[in-house]
Amino acid sequence: MTDERAYEVRVTGALTDIALDGLDDVEVARQESRTVLSGHFADQAALYGFLARLRSLGLEVVEVRQVAAPVSPDPKTDRDE
Repeated sequence: MTDERAYEVRVTGALTDIALDGLDDVEVARQESRTVLSGHFADQAALYGFLARLRSLGLEVVEVRQVAAPVSPDPKTDRDE
């Protein structure tokens, strides 16, 4: 079992394609004057590293929140009987 957790990070403005190149493994959704970046991080250190990368790009982080990860079915309970 992994401790990986899903987060949404909202930043002010729209990200350019150049800024997005360095942000592997995140989904991007643009909303009016903000951009929402969604991804899974192995631990808090990985999340803080991601946030530091956003700051180094000059982005203003306005919200960080943990979201419920999709529940994967348990193969043990999904058997045909």
